[in-house]
Amino acid sequence: MSRIFILAFVLFATLFAVNAAPLALEKREVQFQPCPGLPPDVVGLDVTVTPDPIVAGTEETFVIKGTMKKDIVAGDFLGITFIDVVAKQPIGDPLIVDICSLSGVTCPIKAGTAFSTTQKLTAPKELPTSYAIGIGIGHGQPPNIEPIACAFALVGDDNGPADFEVWDFL
Repeated sequence: MSRIFILAFVLFATLFAVNAAPLALEKREVQFQPCPGLPPDVVGLDVTVTPDPIVAGTEETFVIKGTMKKDIVAGDFLGITFIDVVAKQPIGDPLIVDICSLSGVTCPIKAGTAFSTTQKLTAPKELPTSYAIGIGIGHGQPPNIEPIACAFALVGDDNGPADFEVWDFL
């Protein structure tokens, strides 16, 4: 009789331990891809962001890498922006920096040379359930901006294709 109680106790303890164990959480990584609708000489950038997933109101670190098909010269810029996918509007202020003024960068950077930079940007305090992050390198001044490189990521509930031009927000 005591063996039955021991067996029942072990089975209940095992069942309790299995049910109490946390379920494995699926990490939703931000996946960057080349911007659609741009000429073939525009390079897709390799981008990683930390922390990942993005936390509203916290400082995010973007590591941006790529090998350009065009020279990067004085006046060329790097832009990072958050975009509301539904409203098709920017969220907060974008980060725009002159590439040649970055520490450790010597311009011109010739085409075919690997380029890498780390930039920090505070994510907007309020992020919608679906948003995009656009990152681009361009040449010129509005409205005559020539894209050199571009990447974007869709984040949130709706990860379908963006039906807007990411480059328009950079």
